[in-house]
Amino acid sequence: MKKVHLLSYALILSTLFGTNAYADSHQQTAAPVPYKVSVPISGKDKQGNTFEKSMAYVKSIQVKNGKLMISLDYIQWFFGDAAVKAYHEDHPKEKGDYPMEYYIRNNSAKIRTFEISPKASFTLQTNSTKDGNFQWNEAVNVNTFKKFVISKGIPFHLPFQIEVTNGMVTKITEQYIP
Repeated sequence: MKKVHLLSYALILSTLFGTNAYADSHQQTAAPVPYKVSVPISGKDKQGNTFEKSMAYVKSIQVKNGKLMISLDYIQWFFGDAAVKAYHEDHPKEKGDYPMEYYIRNNSAKIRTFEISPKASFTLQTNSTKDGNFQWNEAVNVNTFKKFVISKGIPFHLPFQIEVTNGMVTKITEQYIP
């Protein structure tokens, strides 16, 4: 009976610590877990608002006519087995194993420019450290976000999860690269 309880306890712990629910915890010590596949999605909510979720590289961030504008190069993010499959689709002549945990596909040169909402939220993964470890899911203000992006050098290939509502960026989250 003890073995069953220990096994159940281990299963519960592995489930808890292996999900995004744990990745959203403020006390975590492990890196946020990326999605298996992230491709742009769009639609309308019940109130008729348009929404879009995507992964993108920041190509520029600047103030134009008093509005903060961001130019984005959309990408697709693949992780795990999906990364291997996508890599081999894009590189059919490569016969060897794909050694990385993730793969980023950028098949379009189209750059999209949006206004950033004054109410937008920004979350960074690699901006600050605490006790020698990154401070995951760090909420920052727009000025800290701009300094972070500029410090990386634009165009730096650092992926961000982007949310757009009614044509304005409302949420930007740095995607940690393992």
